[in-house]
Amino acid sequence: MNSVIPIMPVLSESEQQALFAPVEVADGLPGRVYSNPEYWALERERLFKEDWFAIGCASDVPAVGDVMPVGIAGWELVLVRGLDDRVRVFHNICRHRGTKLVTKPDNLRMIQCGWHCWTYDLEGRLQRMPILNGPNTSGHDCFERESLGLVEARSGVWHDTVFVNLDGKARSFEAFTASLARLFEPYHLEGYDLTHPARHDEVVLDINWKLYHEGGLEGYHIPFVHPALELPDRYHIDNDPEAFTSLTGSLIKYKRLGAWVGLPDDTFDMNPAAAAAVSEGRRIPYTICFVTPTVIFAAWPEAIITTLLRPISPTRTGVRRNMYFIGDSAISAEAAPARQKYVDIWLGITGEDADYSTGVQRLSAQREEIGMQTRFSPYWEEAVKLFQQGVARRAYGASAA
Repeated sequence: MNSVIPIMPVLSESEQQALFAPVEVADGLPGRVYSNPEYWALERERLFKEDWFAIGCASDVPAVGDVMPVGIAGWELVLVRGLDDRVRVFHNICRHRGTKLVTKPDNLRMIQCGWHCWTYDLEGRLQRMPILNGPNTSGHDCFERESLGLVEARSGVWHDTVFVNLDGKARSFEAFTASLARLFEPYHLEGYDLTHPARHDEVVLDINWKLYHEGGLEGYHIPFVHPALELPDRYHIDNDPEAFTSLTGSLIKYKRLGAWVGLPDDTFDMNPAAAAAVSEGRRIPYTICFVTPTVIFAAWPEAIITTLLRPISPTRTGVRRNMYFIGDSAISAEAAPARQKYVDIWLGITGEDADYSTGVQRLSAQREEIGMQTRFSPYWEEAVKLFQQGVARRAYGASAA
């Protein structure tokens, strides 16, 4: 990635030195990177277009013929489940005059443009160009159907999450996901039901996408903003500079999901790592992984939580979640109240965080104007600093040198 055309730095030398300094004396990213269109354009090119990023879930299109449009970071895409049961991603643009093809989730036998009725099959192949050369005609000798299919984006699915690489030049999907697979291996993700997640609708926040990551990458705010949550011990940090920053912690006061609504403690199965910790009287492990730029995976004792971000503009971001459970309780009617309670808890956490992150967004331009730098807690916020360094290095050409 970025090996042919050098990235010119757009942070000053002093800003780079301050960001890459030891955490106790480092300064954070300047306020302009959270709203300035120049930085948004760089992120679109270097973090989105040139690498893998998440856009949705295979479970968003569960049946053959299901389609779901996704507008993300200025691109119009569409998820399609084909006749072969494979999920593909196409640019949501007709090859005739550039019309947006799919405007809402639907189940279709064919994808048809509403303007001139050019028609494509579920694998993106062009099938019909009605009356192209006059009444009662179909096609023209100069229009080769084979070369006018929908433009497919390179894609892959990992733990139900659909990733795309828009320029087609990133490392293999297997290489991209290998470090994720190693990180979550103790939790045995293969045991979760990926086809029936509990979920909540998208909430649009008036924040830059980076602020959502930064808010979750530290536990410093938990006792002040989320008093119902357990204050963690110091996290163990895993950092892949080209993909993610993750936090692994442990819980001692974990409340089983069933107990939230008066159901038995064993309403939901625990993952193997959590179950082993309970049986041995140890603290229960969990891992939250922030995959730049648009997805967060969290392995909690009884659920995997996938948070999908949909950057809309430099100052607006959509947020939605899927929650995956193990075994029969993932779909049982008896466990439905507990699944809904879990959805409600996480929606509440989003709202609590939004009160502060939207304020940070509003003030980002002002702190740029007055030259005010931000700082990091040496104990709690090393991961925030690593995330900011990763964005600065990959998108803005910054370096520690």
